[in-house]
Amino acid sequence: MMQHENGMDHMEPVPRGAGGASVPRALIADGLTSEQLVRSDEADALFFRALEGSGMYLNEAQIAAVRAVDGQVLINAGAGSGKTTVLTCRAAYLLLVRRVPPENIVLVTFTRQAARQMQERLRSIAGVTDGMVRRMITGTFHSLARTIYFHKLTEQPRMMSQKQKEYVLSQLTKEMATGEQYEPETLLALLAYLKNNLYVVGSEWNTRDVDGLKEDARRVLMRYEAYKRENNLIDYEDLITGCIETLAAHPTYREALQRRMTYIMVDEYQDTNIAQYEMIRQLSERASLCVVGDPDQAIYGWRGADPSIMLRFPQEYPNCTCITLDINYRSPAGVVGLGNAVIRHNEDRFEKELKVLPGAPGLPMYMTARSAEHEAECVLALITRLVESGEYAYPDIAVLYRTHSTARTLYEKLLLSDVPFTTHRDEPTFYERGTIRPVLDFLRLSVEPYSEQALSSILPCLYISRARYEKEIHVTAIQQGISYLEAIGHLEGLPAYQKRKLQERATWLASIARISPLQAIKEVRNDAGGGYDRFLGSEQDGAVTYHKEIIRDDLLELEEAARRFATVPEFLTYIDTIVAEKELHRKRQREQVALAGVTLQTVHAAKGLEYPVVIVLGAIDGVMPHSIAVDPDEKADFWLHKKTDVRWQEAVEEERRLAYVAVTRAKRDLYVSSPLYFRGRPAATSPFLLEAFTGRSHIASPATKEETKR
Repeated sequence: MMQHENGMDHMEPVPRGAGGASVPRALIADGLTSEQLVRSDEADALFFRALEGSGMYLNEAQIAAVRAVDGQVLINAGAGSGKTTVLTCRAAYLLLVRRVPPENIVLVTFTRQAARQMQERLRSIAGVTDGMVRRMITGTFHSLARTIYFHKLTEQPRMMSQKQKEYVLSQLTKEMATGEQYEPETLLALLAYLKNNLYVVGSEWNTRDVDGLKEDARRVLMRYEAYKRENNLIDYEDLITGCIETLAAHPTYREALQRRMTYIMVDEYQDTNIAQYEMIRQLSERASLCVVGDPDQAIYGWRGADPSIMLRFPQEYPNCTCITLDINYRSPAGVVGLGNAVIRHNEDRFEKELKVLPGAPGLPMYMTARSAEHEAECVLALITRLVESGEYAYPDIAVLYRTHSTARTLYEKLLLSDVPFTTHRDEPTFYERGTIRPVLDFLRLSVEPYSEQALSSILPCLYISRARYEKEIHVTAIQQGISYLEAIGHLEGLPAYQKRKLQERATWLASIARISPLQAIKEVRNDAGGGYDRFLGSEQDGAVTYHKEIIRDDLLELEEAARRFATVPEFLTYIDTIVAEKELHRKRQREQVALAGVTLQTVHAAKGLEYPVVIVLGAIDGVMPHSIAVDPDEKADFWLHKKTDVRWQEAVEEERRLAYVAVTRAKRDLYVSSPLYFRGRPAATSPFLLEAFTGRSHIASPATKEETKR
């Protein structure tokens, strides 16, 4: 056990609540490679000797995957099992051993970075020339789709920017005077979902089976799509659906592509959506198709990815070759063992048990802190200790979390410390988020009644048009010598009941400056006060619940942030300090590009990455798994295409995959934190950890909960 200076928190090799359970460890692999497995008299021995000369020693399963180039092939690649190495060696095998013309080989990835990385690795293999690599068709789903889609167009459409899309949708929403006021981001997320699942292809709308899609939202989106067609504009998702339309409309062109694309490899196949699947299906009708991925790392269901596509591959192609890459070269036995023990409780997966090569056990350590505030202090102390030991530098350490709000406290403490850190994206602080800022501006206007910025922010929440009334409020305030707050109740042209309501709101708003910030936020949110939750509910209506739940999570975290402050001015001063420190931090990062630090990122953003040290925050029930999966009955529109009877299982299994991805990022040391209290309430250790140690399920299904109630 490791005691910190305050003696209140500790670390153990077993998580809180797991009792005397044994620590899971991965089995040790035999370590045999191509040196022993490929005899010199075999036809392709020279190829493997050349790989060995380049430092690539493939294991038995990797060799089988490289050699399996004919027919349909599924490669189930576990975390850290050398997936990229296998893909590049397989492409080289096609070029150098099978003598396949480069232009007949297609390699499809999800990101440009992955495509570039594979091209670079290919060039490093002896015998593969730069010309070969350039002649291969290598790119992302969208770059390949764009080439196919645009080839048959007489005039290329223009891609809309995010701001342009949001502006057009906001204008259409106003013009059509919908019953609900939808945020453009909400509508765009909904439209992307509909296209990714092929409910919308071109001008064809087949949305009858989509539960939760409201008619006024559908009408706005249909008008938006018509506007795009009239102006020859497209969205990102239109590239895939446009490619599918093109292949269907031009059979001769499709057949020509099929004759050329004789060997197709698809990376990260567990993350494909229905539209991407259909595109590959049409292109690969005559090809040897190889799909590579790990359903255990499928964590993007909330944006349309469907791991069941990969899980169905053996049924779709009964004669396919299935190969499992089951040796993890990234992490020690303790980390891999924990990952194995976590993920084996999922039912919808391909069975595999990852092994490791001989080495240090690398047992994960589990930290217990009193609260999220204390957790942040302990993590900061741990980071400092690791670096001061001389064993690690700041960039060796990554802190991973389920949602941004989970890391708010640590982020703020790091801002106010000397520890360098990076978030890899220039994101606003927690308090500058679009759904948080209006709440704070209610508070700010209560203590600064002449704040123009705060006034502009809260007007939509009061159902007052900025464009129409903001200037009038300024003029009225100046002419009558009153505050903006008071001027709101003097607006002309409003119905009497609305003016009366606004006058009541103005009186109420002035009063919240005198109560605690926690109570003030609660009043802003409830119907008797600011009615912000009701406003936000109507504004976000029609969104996939994942986004709604994150917003609710953020608002609860805002209340937690306010809890330790006595007055509203004190809380606002702290927020101003955090925002100012963030600007200084951003400036320092711009000026000192080489200055690297601890990485802070969500588990979603960490997928595919690895770090010597990983610290996982908030491994508690309600965060991991998130409440969105624990209480599906309250969120009936979670993943619109999922039927009620499978929603809970699919949601929980994706959360378990997230936990698996989090722990398997660690190359050496893994620390997992489970605070005793979270947002003022007792917090149980993540059931995923308890399952891993006890072997028993620790999550009750809705049906089980109902039985218990009876």
